[in-house]
Amino acid sequence: MNFELAELVKASVPRTCTVFPMQSHIKTGGHGSGWLYSSEYIVTNHHVAENSPSEVVVRTGGEGEVRAKVVGMDRYTDLAVLMVPKLSTKPFEIRSQPPQVGEICLAIGTPLDVVLQNSVSFGVISGVNRQVVFPDVKFEEAIQTDAVINGGNSGGPLIDIDGLVIGVNSWGKTNQGGSTGIGFAIPSEIVREIVPEIIEHGGVKRASIGVAITARRVKSESGFINAVQITKSVDGSQMRPGDYVRTINGNEISRRYDLIRLLNRSVVGRTIEIEVERDGQRVKFEVLAEEKIDKLTKK
Repeated sequence: MNFELAELVKASVPRTCTVFPMQSHIKTGGHGSGWLYSSEYIVTNHHVAENSPSEVVVRTGGEGEVRAKVVGMDRYTDLAVLMVPKLSTKPFEIRSQPPQVGEICLAIGTPLDVVLQNSVSFGVISGVNRQVVFPDVKFEEAIQTDAVINGGNSGGPLIDIDGLVIGVNSWGKTNQGGSTGIGFAIPSEIVREIVPEIIEHGGVKRASIGVAITARRVKSESGFINAVQITKSVDGSQMRPGDYVRTINGNEISRRYDLIRLLNRSVVGRTIEIEVERDGQRVKFEVLAEEKIDKLTKK
């Protein structure tokens, strides 16, 4: 197995890069990581690129430093896309199936210092479907891993033993500057949905139905199941705190991300059908889906 892992790393490292933020055409200090999504696009984290309004510098393993245009980013999923001159390196492939707890994984990137570019850490998937809360945003469905993710690893790929991307390394819990063995990555499910929209539109547009929600585990006839409960609603809404959102336009809802995914660009400005469970009864409403405003960026 050691030989196979070494060959896997040998093939994967050239597809990974270091990302240097820039302002006014000057590197601002600090760095993150990224990976080749296609011959022209690189994926990294929003928090790596957010202070670079138009361009960054990307250093690849085999093609040196190039300037990359910031195509767009999404704060809610911590993803950003960069465009580079067409590279000859073969890009990564993204896995379509979600990872399972216990799977072996590798995190690749540039931790702590740029002299450590192309570092690899080894671990397992410790947990899935984690919700990680920061002061301004909640990240949904995160992958938890004990593969070491230090500062600078942000934006690099988390891959499986077949070399497929299963997540984008985003943040790691630290203790006095060192890793604690608790790191989180954005799952490939979200990458596959969000990155194409950023490439096509330069950002992500979402809809709002005027409610705040939380994830719950509730008892059913078959045992405990995942559910999404409304905790707050705007004045005049037909939906009430305590309602469970069951479907949107006929699509079943069991996770917060199910709701977020369905309230996408295509329904903004349209009337959608929402079914809730209230006091054990199913109730349907027609609701106008308005564009969601980012409270920080006002977009």
